[in-house]
Amino acid sequence: MAEDKALWHEALAHYRAWNEAEFIDCVQRAGEQSLAEKWRAYLNLMAFCWRIKPQASEWEQRQTIEEWETYYARIRRFEERRHGRGTAT
Repeated sequence: MAEDKALWHEALAHYRAWNEAEFIDCVQRAGEQSLAEKWRAYLNLMAFCWRIKPQASEWEQRQTIEEWETYYARIRRFEERRHGRGTAT
């Protein structure tokens, strides 16, 4: 058990060192990328996120649709009341 704890601490130390090295590298290269390269990197990150994003269940999808419908119904009621009173926002 103590051996596992030591391995865990060693792994954490390596992970922290790697993160620090990545951060330093990122800071040093901060001004080197053009806007087009940054945009491409952002698009690649978004594509990766969409690939690993878990699919929502039918219940979650239904819930989201209901929440949006409720939101828009409230906005419509608000606008109707606002126009009825003749107040400008």
